Amino acid sequence: MSAAGRVRRVGILGHTGRAAVRDVVPGLRRWLVRRGCDVQIEQGLARTLGEDGAPLTSIAARCQILLTLGGDGTALVGGRALIGKRGILLPVNFGGLGFLTIAEASEIESALTSATTRAWRAAPRGVVRAQVARGGRVVRRGAAMNDAVIKGAGGVSAVHLRLDALGQSLGLLVADGLIVATAAGSTAYSLSAGGPLLAPELEAIVVTPVCAHSLGSRTMVLPPDADVHVRVIGSQDRCVLLFDGQERIDLEPKDQVRARYQRAAVRVFENPERPFGRSLRVKLGWQGSARRSM
Repeated sequence: MSAAGRVRRVGILGHTGRAAVRDVVPGLRRWLVRRGCDVQIEQGLARTLGEDGAPLTSIAARCQILLTLGGDGTALVGGRALIGKRGILLPVNFGGLGFLTIAEASEIESALTSATTRAWRAAPRGVVRAQVARGGRVVRRGAAMNDAVIKGAGGVSAVHLRLDALGQSLGLLVADGLIVATAAGSTAYSLSAGGPLLAPELEAIVVTPVCAHSLGSRTMVLPPDADVHVRVIGSQDRCVLLFDGQERIDLEPKDQVRARYQRAAVRVFENPERPFGRSLRVKLGWQGSARRSM
């Protein structure tokens, strides 16, 4: 690989509550600098090391690789920061499940070598974008790599929603919540709520009711150009819209939520030794045996 083809600008975002992350960053930065990389550390992580850092927004705007050290939550924070940017997400697991990560902590140097020399492919991933209209005016917007979820703020009261999709009214939904997910997000909250598994490269929207109060309410898989419109009727509790379970918008009765899919919004490295099928077996326990099949 020629010098011109190598990656030079690397940003590091890490879970500040994990000692293993704090311990590895200084040596990791030295390792990258010796290989000619300009390294920026996110300011929250940098403070735990007793130094200055840079805001995540500025790192995402200039980096060629954003390395995330943590679990799926850290990967989602980094991924949302990269929406619409040229940088590529490299998520390494320092957490528990780490379904979205593509390497373990013990593999970090080999993963960085493959990423910085462009030996690994960068795969485009879509996101869910949603906006909230109140009184005919858009008041908030957000985006999610995994899912946008409408639910009660306290998590115990059902929400009453009116749902439109494919240009048709689908009627009133009474449920604990409603999930609008990407294919990547189909392995997360939507799966736990009974939704289907989709391969991550599939362009689609997965709409999953959570504990619906009707036997007829089922998950829908919609084409990527579909609009999902939700009108908030109300709840005994305040309704909220959550992006990847991390960013929150408070909703009011009569608010209109519009969710759409955006193609190729983020690029994520793919580890050829960790294909989707392997992750299903290893991370989610999709398994069987020849003995049981006999």
